[in-house]
Amino acid sequence: MATVETVLSSIFDTIPELHSGQLGLLAGLLVGILYWHGYRRSSLGLLTAVYLLALGVVPAYGRGLLVVQAKPWYFCSLLIATALLAIGGHAARSWVASANRSRSLSVTRARERRGSGP
Repeated sequence: MATVETVLSSIFDTIPELHSGQLGLLAGLLVGILYWHGYRRSSLGLLTAVYLLALGVVPAYGRGLLVVQAKPWYFCSLLIATALLAIGGHAARSWVASANRSRSLSVTRARERRGSGP
């Protein structure tokens, strides 16, 4: 049976690659939380800024940024995947909520037409 250690070692060759992926996951969660709470433009701006920072458009001054810019593939892929999952989850939740509202509204209108009230 595969353990977490064997799975992670098959995906990531070195510890810095793993840390780069973890930072991408955390940054994607931050973007997703901002989007979920209604800061849509800010979250997409943060997503763009962090993505460009990881690609090296801005020079790295910290050790963490050097790790990310050395192997940006892990960071960027987990950043985008996590952010898209959060944004998609919010969209699905909104769609289900609006469908439930419209369904309950149509039931209420049908009752009012029949004159039976609530």
